[in-house]
Amino acid sequence: MKGQFRNKTFKKHLKVALLMETSNEYARGIIRGIYAYIKEHGRWDVFLGEYSRGEPNPEWMLSWKGDGIIARIENKAIAELVSRCNLPTVDISAANLIPGIPWVETDDKPIARLAADHLVECGFKNFGFAGTGFNWSKWRGDHFSAYLTRLGLQSHFLPVAKNTHLNWLEEQENIQSWLTTLPKPIGIFAGYDLMGRLIIDACNKLGYMVPEEVAVIGVDNDPLICELCSPPLSSIIPDTHKTGYVAASLLESIISKKVVNKTAYRIKPLGVKKRRSTDTIAIDDPYISKAMNYIFENANSGTFNIDDILSFVPMSRRVFEKKFKKIMGRTPYKEMQRIRVNRIKELLGETDLTLLDIAERAGFEHVSYMSYLFKRETGMSPVRYRDSLK
Repeated sequence: MKGQFRNKTFKKHLKVALLMETSNEYARGIIRGIYAYIKEHGRWDVFLGEYSRGEPNPEWMLSWKGDGIIARIENKAIAELVSRCNLPTVDISAANLIPGIPWVETDDKPIARLAADHLVECGFKNFGFAGTGFNWSKWRGDHFSAYLTRLGLQSHFLPVAKNTHLNWLEEQENIQSWLTTLPKPIGIFAGYDLMGRLIIDACNKLGYMVPEEVAVIGVDNDPLICELCSPPLSSIIPDTHKTGYVAASLLESIISKKVVNKTAYRIKPLGVKKRRSTDTIAIDDPYISKAMNYIFENANSGTFNIDDILSFVPMSRRVFEKKFKKIMGRTPYKEMQRIRVNRIKELLGETDLTLLDIAERAGFEHVSYMSYLFKRETGMSPVRYRDSLK
């Protein structure tokens, strides 16, 4: 019996340090991808600290006896520390501060194209980009502008502040000043979700309707940022799971002395999560824009009334409805129904609320009528729709 085990080799547990912030969804998604790789290919002893950009460097690394590092190397201090460790390393930052080591990052060209296509499909003819000084942001802005140029369109850029240590209020003032100079309606690509939120907040302070006057789309699809915006922020979904998985695979290959054929690995995005901040068609007519904003704000209240719209639209009911249908392709009543059905879908898919609770939140007095309308518009009952999402 003992002889059966004598020659069996056991795979060594790799000791790997993860040097990345854990305070945002992008980084957490990468960590989940690394974890998936570990589950499939063997155990690692992982060292992960609660870091964020700008925090002190983990000096403990210099005395740590490990096998490899996956790091987001975004400043010279971290680059110097990682270099001094002299361990196999995979970089997950676009800064590329240690040339020659493999680095895995989002593919910013298709990200920019997704943003541009989404805003163009919404009917916008004016475009803006707001980013920061990091490489990934610069690349997204450059690709966005280049793609729009090929379509015969132009983009307005938010000037990047020379002072990189602006506080929140100063950054808000910078954004507000920029927004006042832009033509309306406009579709803005924010290089990351937090910037998208700042733009929406600035619009709310200035009184610009989002998305009717200013539509905004971000990147990272961080639910804690996107869903808590008012209105919720549309965002491009990066494939962070694959980013982490590829980084872990590369590191194990380097540790095992396997050949790594290239240095840069760019991971394509998964698509767009559309939310209210781009749920519109670009409208040059200010009265129809205001009507659209009113319909969205009141569609689920159960008190929708076209007469209320006519109180601020200087048209007869007949002229208004004709003009609205010409611009939007549907009547105000049909637009209200579309919004209500989308709200029902959202509640069915993202909550465990009963149909009675959903009906109340979507402005229906009776569950039976809500179910009838939903089935008429989607081809399936609310219960069947919820089951299809499982």
